[in-house]
Amino acid sequence: MRAVGIVAVALGLALSGAPSRAEPPALPPMIGIGAGSAQERAELFAALKAAKTEPDARAIEGKIWTFWLGFADEESRRLLDQSHDAQMGFEYGRALNALEALVKHQPQFAESWNQLAYVLFLAGSNDASLAALDKTLALEPMHYAALAGRGIILIQEGKDAEAQIALKKALAINPWLKERNLIEKDR
Repeated sequence: MRAVGIVAVALGLALSGAPSRAEPPALPPMIGIGAGSAQERAELFAALKAAKTEPDARAIEGKIWTFWLGFADEESRRLLDQSHDAQMGFEYGRALNALEALVKHQPQFAESWNQLAYVLFLAGSNDASLAALDKTLALEPMHYAALAGRGIILIQEGKDAEAQIALKKALAINPWLKERNLIEKDR
């Protein structure tokens, strides 16, 4: 009889929707990753949302950036390094050449498109930067930095309403978003 009671309690918990373990919320899929990486990604974003302090959030952001960059193959890492070195010398043409080669080499690598968007922005090519951000977000819809970058460009272009949409989407993903001060308070 006692076994029946235990089974009834377990069945009641299962039917009540009580989680047996904390499952991260379902996320829009990132293109080109397997189930293990998808689980890791979901856990990282759940941890970011649950962060209690800014330093904790920054540490989790670092892990997310490592996760995103982890999809680069050897040639992609070489091209990223080449672009970074060029950016440090303010040689945006050389940085763009490396990143254009990178997106051609590994077009499913979301962070390559985000890096291209950033350098295009630095070079003053807002339309091309927005197009690269669109590609980033098509591959990785949770890329809060790409959404924030979109918001910044749209603010520069005087498209405040569109900018607020992008920034609020980014904030919904990352409550500790560095650009959160650009979000207008609802009136």
